[in-house]
Amino acid sequence: MKMRKLFSILMTSLLVFGVALPMGGKVSADAASDASNRALIWLKTQQDATAGYAFEGLVDSFEDFWGPNNPKQIVYTYDQAVAAIAFIVKGERTRAEQVLNKMRDIQDPSGFWLNSYWYNNGYGEEIRKHVGPVVWMAMAAMAYEKQYNDTRYRPMALKALDWSLQYKKANGSIAGGWSAWSNSDEPWSSTEHNIDIYRVLQYYASVDSSKAATYNSAASGVKTFLDNYVWDDSVKRFKGGWKNDTNLIDPKIPLDVNPWGVLALGVSGTHNYGASLTYVENASGTPGTLANPRYKQTLTYNDAGNTLTGYDFDWTDEVLPAYDDNGNQIGNTGADVWFEGSAFMSLAYYLQGNVSKADAINTEIIKKQGTSGASLGGIPYSLKGTSNSYWVMAQQNCVSSTGWLILSLHRFNPFTGQYLTGDGNTGDTTAPTAPINLTVTSKTDTAVNLSWSASTDNVGVTGYLVYRGTQQVASVAGTTATVSGLTPSTAYTFTVKATDAAGNLSSASNTATVTTNPTGGSGGGDHVTADFTAGVTRLSSTEASIYITPVTSALYVDVHYKVNGGPQLNYRMTNSSGTWKQTVSGLSAGSSIEYWFTYEKSGPQYDSAHYTYVQ
Repeated sequence: MKMRKLFSILMTSLLVFGVALPMGGKVSADAASDASNRALIWLKTQQDATAGYAFEGLVDSFEDFWGPNNPKQIVYTYDQAVAAIAFIVKGERTRAEQVLNKMRDIQDPSGFWLNSYWYNNGYGEEIRKHVGPVVWMAMAAMAYEKQYNDTRYRPMALKALDWSLQYKKANGSIAGGWSAWSNSDEPWSSTEHNIDIYRVLQYYASVDSSKAATYNSAASGVKTFLDNYVWDDSVKRFKGGWKNDTNLIDPKIPLDVNPWGVLALGVSGTHNYGASLTYVENASGTPGTLANPRYKQTLTYNDAGNTLTGYDFDWTDEVLPAYDDNGNQIGNTGADVWFEGSAFMSLAYYLQGNVSKADAINTEIIKKQGTSGASLGGIPYSLKGTSNSYWVMAQQNCVSSTGWLILSLHRFNPFTGQYLTGDGNTGDTTAPTAPINLTVTSKTDTAVNLSWSASTDNVGVTGYLVYRGTQQVASVAGTTATVSGLTPSTAYTFTVKATDAAGNLSSASNTATVTTNPTGGSGGGDHVTADFTAGVTRLSSTEASIYITPVTSALYVDVHYKVNGGPQLNYRMTNSSGTWKQTVSGLSAGSSIEYWFTYEKSGPQYDSAHYTYVQ
């Protein structure tokens, strides 16, 4: 969905009459193939329309946007992602690369794209940098990489994700981005944008070790936001978003967050996400209002009075004036069919396993597919051109609806870059095994070091989430973690769970219980072996003493240590009544010391394991 404001312009409709198919009938394999091939023809025509212009290779978003033979030469960033994925699905690799190459060329060095551009002169049309469209381009790069095993667009995707993460909020969400219209960051975290980014973060965390910790942590935060802030468990649906400036839920309830939530999160998990499709289907307000929504509509689509059934963008079919945020009227609300959103519903139903329902929706969409001339294969953005309380929906054939018809017909889930099987399976649904042997390897008065044995997974473990009680406190790629910021002389319990690229979470590890040291107290007894007892004593805010007490008296003990990963330092320790000590100075709160020993034991020389202390 493109969150684009088209102000108060009421678009002229170019009526294209499609094939009359029986309402609710199952689309045959031949009809689906024909419709998909026609849609591809239209997308190729729209891409060829940009030849010779500044943004050659991109796909013109609308057919004759201002009216017949009067095109609005505009390319939306989101549309380019949808077109690229549709080309990939249709085996048109070269055309997909034309889109991705040009988008890579025009990507800002910081990682963003504007929401849209005039393709005839290369200037930005909608001077907004929204997270959603930026992440969709990363999603298109993911689809290309997964389908062709080619990483050429990965740097572009990583830059896009890194740029997006600057908008991360304390509740785990990623906020909307930036707008030139207000010259400020957007004050909202939309459900849509957070659904967009969740699986993409997980995928790139699984294939790029340098991003694993950051991206897995961000994905976990996004999932927390989706589950705990914008999922309404009382009615089993997603809300529109969260307003960070007021800490209030967005009262609007657009359709797309529900089928997209199913496609990104699966039918079930923390919540029964699949129930949101039932909510959309059964919302039957008469008339539809915000308090009593209605999404499913059956409307006439040609002069003969034939009808089609689909889903509207928004919740209302009351015919009322619609206004933008500045109080300007932007058309009227009313019953409509949003073809792009109807394709979302079809694909989500297919994932759920309701194949007949998915086919029936596609049959309805195809009724409005263009059958001749420049319109051949195109699907309109909407049937009636009403306002959806954000913008006036165009009636012209467009990239988003046409591209999504291809994805729906081919059962391709762009959120995971995988083809669906029609059995409710998003792809990989096997969780990793639980981590085992969780132990506390060392502790101080304010920090604990943990280690555990690795989990296994049918595809691959991408990281681990560390919990203090029920609160997640760390996300790491390896099998060790440091949890700091603890209270001295306090008991804590820790568990660890493993995660994979599909977001499957293992059951918890065994529980490790520990009591932190007293403030300024000894860390003695932290490491007890058959040969020695060793640890670190905090002497002051800037000093600590490494110590080791061998079971058998030693002739010498050398200590080797690194402070905050710096150069290795080596000292012969000082013996005091059988305990060998070395003072480390110049520390500060949070300083980390990695240390180990070389010691003499009845003649032979031995090296100890490596240990870690946090000041």
